[in-house]
Amino acid sequence: MQILSGPLSGPVQPQLPFDIGALSGKPSDQNNFAPLAGGGPQAVSWGNNQPGGTDFASLMNGSTAGMTQDQNNNLMQFMSELITQIMQALSMMQQMMKGQQNGGNEAGGMPSQTPAASGGAPQTPQAPAMPQAAPAQAQAQAPQTPQGGGAPVNYGAQTPSATGGSLSAGESGLHLPPALQTHEKAIMEAANHTGIPPEILAGQIWQESRGKLDAVTVNGGNGLQDSGVMQVNQNTFAELQRNNSDVLGPNANPSNARDSIMAGALYMKEQMTAFNGDIGAALRAYNSGPGNVNVNDLTDISKTGTGDSTYVGKVMNFADIIKSGNGTLPA
Repeated sequence: MQILSGPLSGPVQPQLPFDIGALSGKPSDQNNFAPLAGGGPQAVSWGNNQPGGTDFASLMNGSTAGMTQDQNNNLMQFMSELITQIMQALSMMQQMMKGQQNGGNEAGGMPSQTPAASGGAPQTPQAPAMPQAAPAQAQAQAPQTPQGGGAPVNYGAQTPSATGGSLSAGESGLHLPPALQTHEKAIMEAANHTGIPPEILAGQIWQESRGKLDAVTVNGGNGLQDSGVMQVNQNTFAELQRNNSDVLGPNANPSNARDSIMAGALYMKEQMTAFNGDIGAALRAYNSGPGNVNVNDLTDISKTGTGDSTYVGKVMNFADIIKSGNGTLPA
């Protein structure tokens, strides 16, 4: 019978040889067992206090009758070895149980870091996690070289401007100069309501007022005063307010940036409809009036002489810069 050595699981703490003295009432030095040199039976005590112990022959009763002396000796030796191995197995099991209990107490319920003695590759400690790359938003904060000539346009990073401010692309993705950044929300609201591209509205604001709330001009065609960031006169604003009370309420005012941008977008929507979706013609009508539009030449203002012949080209260029971030806006 072969007894496997080594723990079944977990580390085994070194133990003293198993004492089987407790199995008998006699001192341990009187419990030793070994086969007799002559091959005769050896008395073994299993717990009684009688001097004679238990004789193997008595256990076998008449089973050994007829057996030769050699056979009897072989049987006795086999039984002796079997008992010895059983005792060794019991001792080993006791050591394993104590080792597992000690190991569990020391580890506090966590897996042991010591590789098992029974073999297997030791676990390699995990390498510390590599630091993650900085978020793209944080990387975008690195300053870029200011653009030369005019007001710089934001390229998605914080860029110093010629006036000491900084540029920042907002949530809309538009590349707005500082003066228009505070109007971004109003621009997107008006664009979503009317369908006019937000970069067109932003380009108009830059051309009309550079984003200044107090900008005021006099229209050469009708002599009326244009005001606000989209330079809408009072008469046009009042008409738009009557027709669009859902977005221009009774308290709407052209001097309010949000109301001015919404009114300008509503007027652009009217002109887009009138000119079959031609945004260039709508811009010309916005600047010079619907009656002064030559759809074949948007620089032609000869009918009334009102407006700026370069208005359409400027706004379209500003819109492209604001949308793409490529180029610079004039101061």
